[in-house]
Amino acid sequence: MHIRILAAVVCISTLMVTAGTYADTHVDENGKNKVASTSSFAALDRNGDHRISRSEAGFDRILSQTFAEIDTDGDGFISLAEFNAAQQQSRAAVTSLER
Repeated sequence: MHIRILAAVVCISTLMVTAGTYADTHVDENGKNKVASTSSFAALDRNGDHRISRSEAGFDRILSQTFAEIDTDGDGFISLAEFNAAQQQSRAAVTSLER
């Protein structure tokens, strides 16, 4: 059981890194393009319904692989709260591994 949880944490950590690569390009006050990170949840929520479906998760390999672990209420969607909880759990696990 602990190995499965650790594997999910590693996958979620990878998700955090890969999801962070989503970005929008904005123009700053000097007219230069500037890249600003978007919320990775918002980038993955392609239809804007405030939840990530299995099909939307399919655009990210890691999220797709860990979908069931992140979808803690089993409703078939990842809510923002579930996504944030997975990120927090992953950060805590990475921090404890670093010690």
